[in-house]
Amino acid sequence: MHDASLLDNTFAIGAPYLPKPGEHPMFGGRGPEASRRARGIAIWATLRAYGRAGHRAMVERHLDLAQRLARAVDDAPELERLADVPLNIVCFRYRPGDLSDDALDTLNAKIGADLLADGRVYVGTTRYRGRVAFRPAIVNWRTTEADVDLIALVVRELGARLGVTVA
Repeated sequence: MHDASLLDNTFAIGAPYLPKPGEHPMFGGRGPEASRRARGIAIWATLRAYGRAGHRAMVERHLDLAQRLARAVDDAPELERLADVPLNIVCFRYRPGDLSDDALDTLNAKIGADLLADGRVYVGTTRYRGRVAFRPAIVNWRTTEADVDLIALVVRELGARLGVTVA
């Protein structure tokens, strides 16, 4: 048998502006957060600051930057794009020569760790259709063309440092 009143006292908080226990359920007191963050304020503030047109411009710029990165990946002989880029995410891997998929996974995982240690760009790895890949998502309003150009450059540089290049 469950006793809901026990739950109300588990994370109980009191203040003059809060209802007294038992008056009605206080759902904010039924979890460790005690209250929820006002998540809508961030959206309201950016809409207020930039307006609808400003948001549209940011999104369109991010889409353009993702296409720029996709072109850089496509133009580099040792990079392989793994998926179309309909929005702001570019999924690719370092693919020099004729390595096996297992060897490519190991290589790209190593490059991924080296990317984070290097610190010039922050690009996470993922698995795409079973393959280790890089997955930069262009979402920061401060991201520039130079930033996305640097992603492809650094991945290529770190891959070349590992001694595996296009034959």
